[in-house]
Amino acid sequence: MLQFSAVPRILALVVLCISATAAAQAIRVGYDVDHLDLDKHVLQFTVSRPIATAELVVIGDDGKQLDTETGTYDQDPAGKWLAIAWKQPATTTVLKLQLHVVAADGRGTRLELVPWSVTVEHVDVNFATNSAAIERDEANKLDASLDKIGDIVKRSGKYLPMQLYVAGHTDTVGPSAKNRHLSLERAHAIAAYFRKHGLALPIAYAGFGEDVLKVKTADETDEPANRRADYVLGPAAGAPPFKGAYLAAHADWKQLR
Repeated sequence: MLQFSAVPRILALVVLCISATAAAQAIRVGYDVDHLDLDKHVLQFTVSRPIATAELVVIGDDGKQLDTETGTYDQDPAGKWLAIAWKQPATTTVLKLQLHVVAADGRGTRLELVPWSVTVEHVDVNFATNSAAIERDEANKLDASLDKIGDIVKRSGKYLPMQLYVAGHTDTVGPSAKNRHLSLERAHAIAAYFRKHGLALPIAYAGFGEDVLKVKTADETDEPANRRADYVLGPAAGAPPFKGAYLAAHADWKQLR
């Protein structure tokens, strides 16, 4: 089963193109992930000087246009959070948001936001204690995950350059520093397996150790649910599509060579 992420907890928000008619009069557009609600279909943004109109084009993960909306803002001052909403069928997923803001004098700015990521649901690999080696009888789990990743790439890869992120985790048994290193080695092993078995996408991997627990436990607790890895597909450009506890953990993402 593929779980399409539609909430900002793992959100890649990437500016791919920004243009303005004249630099001196350019309209700077501000935004952040906390002001994008994919569930309610609302984007909020700020502008550096008053605008007259904004147009939002919404593209789905199959490359098709889901909606086009316009709004008027001639009474709103610069710096205020402005909102524009859109409509989409319940079964669709947003790939890109294309925003075009225009001032009364005709000067405008276009930008493209990519609030898309997909968490690949999978069965986790079981590693031996203190080992990052993938046992032969565990390989079928990774093969099944590769099939799911391939399905996503076939659907959306032609519309957006993608990258796979592999985030490794451990339970709280053992020293924290050791767990961080072990989770990194296991994430690398999974990433390397995907590459060896045909995944051509860029792959980044990181180890979070015991710092992002799925099940909160006390120290030195053997909890299988915390010995896991996340497989997340996101845009190839921009920051990894993780936030919250993942950002607080300050993991060092490495690129698989």
